Amino acid sequence: MLGLPAADHAAKKKETVQDVRLHVVALASTLASIACSSSPSPEALQATLVEHPEVLYAAVRAHPKEFIKVLNDAAQQSQGETAAQSTKDEQARIDAEFLNPKVPALDGHVVLGPRDAPVTIVEYADFQCPYCLAARSTVEEVLKEYTGKVKLVIKQTPLDIHPQAMGAALMYEAVAFQGSMPALRFYDELYANQARLKEGDSFLQAAARTAGADVARAVRDAKSDSAKALIKADLNEAQRFGFNGTPGFLINGVSLEGAYPRSVFEAIINRHLSALGVQ
Repeated sequence: MLGLPAADHAAKKKETVQDVRLHVVALASTLASIACSSSPSPEALQATLVEHPEVLYAAVRAHPKEFIKVLNDAAQQSQGETAAQSTKDEQARIDAEFLNPKVPALDGHVVLGPRDAPVTIVEYADFQCPYCLAARSTVEEVLKEYTGKVKLVIKQTPLDIHPQAMGAALMYEAVAFQGSMPALRFYDELYANQARLKEGDSFLQAAARTAGADVARAVRDAKSDSAKALIKADLNEAQRFGFNGTPGFLINGVSLEGAYPRSVFEAIINRHLSALGVQ
């Protein structure tokens, strides 16, 4: 496109300034008309501001600090209201699940803790998940606090986004075939050295050896249809229960998804124990 001559540029600039002046005059006239009305309608005010947004721009430029403060105050109020509603919704969900708990399949899974413990925590885990690692300390604290009252069942739900998770899950099930204590030690060993999962089979076999498992047998069992079937069933179950990520937990059928603080676990466990009449 050819450029305009200098004279045309000047004329164009002069026309633009004149147009703005006309808009301002028209807006002032409109606002004055609305102000004189006994009850200007919200629609009329909105239409005026939509047609002339420069009024708002000018107000913001004239009072930037005040404008930012109003926005921040509104954002904080909105966040507070959203958080309060989320807490209310979460409590309603938990109350509903106490009445209609989710029932997991436990056959084929080792139990960590006394089998007659009145509260069962089922953990849906991914050994490569950083949030599962964060939740591990909470679970450990809860098991110590409620010794004899809580048992743990670990289900492997490796996510596709974690390339080493499936191999670790299969090896866990293979070690678990040899008993609950090797399984618990293997579980702890993998979380304690999560960064080493990238080493692959060599680390998994070393962890199995540290856990006291028969490594050769574990390597064979990790490739078995039995181990694969357990993980497939657990993944399907987690999806059916609405878990979209890891970690997920069922506490006597009441679900939590994510690395919740210890206090939330305690509140649910205490409520279960109270309902069962356990001190």
